[in-house]
Amino acid sequence: MDPEDRIAWEKSCQGDLDAFSTIVRRHQGWLRAYLRARMADWSEADDLAQEAFLTAYRKIHQFTGEGELEPWLKTIAKNHLRNHVRKRRDECVGGSEELGRLLDQDAGTIAVSSGSLDALADCLRRIEGPSRALLNERYVEGKSVRDLAAESGRGYSALTMQLHRLREVLAECVRRKLELPEG
Repeated sequence: MDPEDRIAWEKSCQGDLDAFSTIVRRHQGWLRAYLRARMADWSEADDLAQEAFLTAYRKIHQFTGEGELEPWLKTIAKNHLRNHVRKRRDECVGGSEELGRLLDQDAGTIAVSSGSLDALADCLRRIEGPSRALLNERYVEGKSVRDLAAESGRGYSALTMQLHRLREVLAECVRRKLELPEG
């Protein structure tokens, strides 16, 4: 480890906040660049970098002092980035507007012009019970996955996976009805 990093790390382990600020000053440039290269919003990347350094400070005792600080800090930043991306994936990619309109109780009044929307409407009619209620809450009422998880007491990841599987089932059903190749 770089001698200056080692001194700052040792003092940080003893609770010296000034010593940890030395680590931040020495590593914030590349860490912010790492995150900015992977995010569209640079202010969010800077916020994530700050969170990564806060985590590093809280877990400074977990770093053994063997090797360099950079890979350890990069792993923390990578985990924060992964969690950030996962938490921000409330919206499904594509199709939610049409799905919401078709799930709406007044869907019969909407003119469905394309064969794929007709197929989707038919496939939706086959989904009943809690799955239908979940689709309705998510795409008609516009509730976020986070809100649905809080209301139901279920895990965010479990609901995200269930919605993903329901979209896959609907996509496969539409493909079969339109006789499209899988894709």
